[in-house]
Amino acid sequence: MMLLDTCIVIDVLRGREAAVAFVNGLPEVPSLSAITATELIAGARNARERRQIERLLEVYTVHDIGLEIASLAGDYLRQYGPSHGVDPIDALIAATAKTANLELATLNLKHFPMFKGLKRPYRS
Repeated sequence: MMLLDTCIVIDVLRGREAAVAFVNGLPEVPSLSAITATELIAGARNARERRQIERLLEVYTVHDIGLEIASLAGDYLRQYGPSHGVDPIDALIAATAKTANLELATLNLKHFPMFKGLKRPYRS
């Protein structure tokens, strides 16, 4: 199963063909971190976009942030924050994927040094 980073969902919402094809080609409905849901809602520019995001959030599985995820994210920040510039949002998304045993899909490979061999799922 796949956890989508915020950048992938934004591409889907904008109708970018490569992103839509990637998500539609997944064998299961993808997952999101609650952090991604927060970023999407905060980025809605108007009521129409907000409704579009809310409809999407009803379909995707959204993983809440609990103590296990928070703890692992803290470890990631300690390990990769100073050397790689990993921020708390990306650490929480990474910890969500790792804790739930999900593959991470992102276009921002540098934000996730804790995943060796991570590749872009499509060309943007």
